[in-house]
Amino acid sequence: MTTRVAACALMLVIASCGSSVEDAPGEGAALFESRVLGGQAGCATCHSLTPDRVLVGPSLAGVGERAGNRVPGLSAEAYLLTSIVEPDAYVVEGFDSGRMPSNWGDVLSDDEIAALVDYLEGQ
Repeated sequence: MTTRVAACALMLVIASCGSSVEDAPGEGAALFESRVLGGQAGCATCHSLTPDRVLVGPSLAGVGERAGNRVPGLSAEAYLLTSIVEPDAYVVEGFDSGRMPSNWGDVLSDDEIAALVDYLEGQ
């Protein structure tokens, strides 16, 4: 686990204890729907929340339910976090690695990443 993933994981643990990411679903939704984040294509530009609707990357409809089963021993939260900050760690079958920007950990704050993870867990 990289230092960035570990730091974000700690932020998610703190958030789940009722700390600073109180409005995570609202903030996470806004971040997801942003067409541009940090000067690059945002989540909704490449990922749909409609089942079976593929844009550039896989549809994220139901990802909250699937995420905990994607990698044995990895929670949904840890899978989603890693998929955001290290997108080539677990590439969905049928999709190419290297397509998703790999610098979200630098572009987004820990709070923003935690909000996105929280939002996606609810999908």
